[in-house]
Amino acid sequence: MRNSRIKKNIMKRLSIIAFVMVVLAAWVVPGYSVDVSWDAQYRVRAIFIDNGTTFNDDATADRDSWIDQRFRLGIKLTEAPVSGYVQLQLGDEAGVNGSHTWGTSAATNTSVIFRQAYLDFPVGPVGIRAGRTYASHGFLAGGMFENIADRYIISYKFSSDLSGNFIHAKARESSLATAANDNDRNIYNLGVTWKPAGKSFDLGGRIYYVRDGGQAFTATGGSTAVGAGHWDAWWLTAQSNIKAGPANIYLSAAFLTGTSEPLGAPDLDLSGYALHIDANVKPGPFKVGVVAGIGSGDDSTTDDSLDTFFAPGLASYIQTHIFWQAGENTYSQDFLNRGNLNLQNGSSQTLSNTTWAALYADYMVTPALTLGAKLATLMKTEAITNTDDSIGNEIDLTAKYTIHKNLSLLAFAAWFMPDDGITKGATTCVSGTFPNCTDDNVAEYFTRLQWEF
Repeated sequence: MRNSRIKKNIMKRLSIIAFVMVVLAAWVVPGYSVDVSWDAQYRVRAIFIDNGTTFNDDATADRDSWIDQRFRLGIKLTEAPVSGYVQLQLGDEAGVNGSHTWGTSAATNTSVIFRQAYLDFPVGPVGIRAGRTYASHGFLAGGMFENIADRYIISYKFSSDLSGNFIHAKARESSLATAANDNDRNIYNLGVTWKPAGKSFDLGGRIYYVRDGGQAFTATGGSTAVGAGHWDAWWLTAQSNIKAGPANIYLSAAFLTGTSEPLGAPDLDLSGYALHIDANVKPGPFKVGVVAGIGSGDDSTTDDSLDTFFAPGLASYIQTHIFWQAGENTYSQDFLNRGNLNLQNGSSQTLSNTTWAALYADYMVTPALTLGAKLATLMKTEAITNTDDSIGNEIDLTAKYTIHKNLSLLAFAAWFMPDDGITKGATTCVSGTFPNCTDDNVAEYFTRLQWEF
């Protein structure tokens, strides 16, 4: 125990020393003709959740509330044409989005992590970025790829309208394993973007390939232990933004194919598709729109295929305040009965076995205050035998207020009304017989104060 405390103290001191060294370096290096720029984000959130685990009003213990905070500091050093960027995050690395929860042990909530650290430099007409970086490609409204990873990016501008890049991300390194590199996970993707000057649309396309040499998927979609198989898959994605007067349309589609080879079990075919559309019109201070999506599912856990759509990496399909919680609000993600929803290798971070649609409206009351509302309905794309395909409905109310430049306050109230396809209280809730299943409404109330520059 004493050794453990000593180790924690040493790591804490080293983290503080690293932070101080970076800050001091940023003050000193301008004397050497290096340009320095900063960015920062400070966030405080208050959260209340009711019925988020049991869907049962009678379970008085099924309520939770807390306050958390997070601070990020980015420093960019430039000596043209080379620049380096480091982003530090102070909080709890294991907390929700790296947040420090108020009232918890300071020993576990004072970590300093290097969230990003990379170099940017050109090699002739090609741009290189190498290191730990944040990446978001936009496809499926963030439901394809949005995360922090170790990667290199090679970019090239073909013309003023057409650009492209190639990316290789390393998700798992196992070079020290018995069979060197055999258990690695690598993600490759190649994409292009066309934004014609003077036109009111743009087009993008990207191909992803993932090779995981250490794990595989089973017939029910679960992952094997590292070293018990491998899988590989391809994704073809496309998207377009179209503007016509006050109207805006966003379209994106993705197709998946591949194989999974679990050790000691039959091989499985991987396949899937997803489609997302968001159309809105903004006459004056009003914005009214419809958003919808469909992601393929799998209606069998015993055949030789997995047909549920999933993304090549961590994604962030945040379309409602409760049902989809990836990125901003992962605190409520565990409310989903994943087995009953039949995600089979899918994820609540993207369009896995879900067909949904919503109406939404925003109103800019003043330049500083915007109010919004959304009504969404959700179903399973495929339901396994003897289960219902209705997931439920959700109502979201949102308000965003700008207090000062770069300082904003966000608040929302949300209610999720589960249907027979996602009731809780039993391992499997069979349609028509719910002796142990509950379906009371889930409520969430949230506020966030955020400053960033």
